[in-house]
Amino acid sequence: MGRLTCSSAERRILVRHALRCSLIPIVSLFGLDFGALVGGAALLTEVVFGLPGIGKLTFDALQNLDLPVIMGTVLYAAFFVVLANALVDILYARLDPRARHA
Repeated sequence: MGRLTCSSAERRILVRHALRCSLIPIVSLFGLDFGALVGGAALLTEVVFGLPGIGKLTFDALQNLDLPVIMGTVLYAAFFVVLANALVDILYARLDPRARHA
């Protein structure tokens, strides 16, 4: 039967290779979802429950055709999506050295 414990060398190999490779899709999905959520993607939740936030502000501006507020909230959301994408790319390069030269 196989052992249930692993030596420090095996543990180091698992952390350095397996864990780092398995974190890449998790970091990508979490980062992009977080950027969209902070940027106002919680619009439906904020409108349904009457919570104050960027999503509710955007919804109210869309109902009143308040174009400057709509443009401001879209720029706000775009900023956080771009920021999250940049952070995900930096983390991706740290996790996978092969991505640095691409």
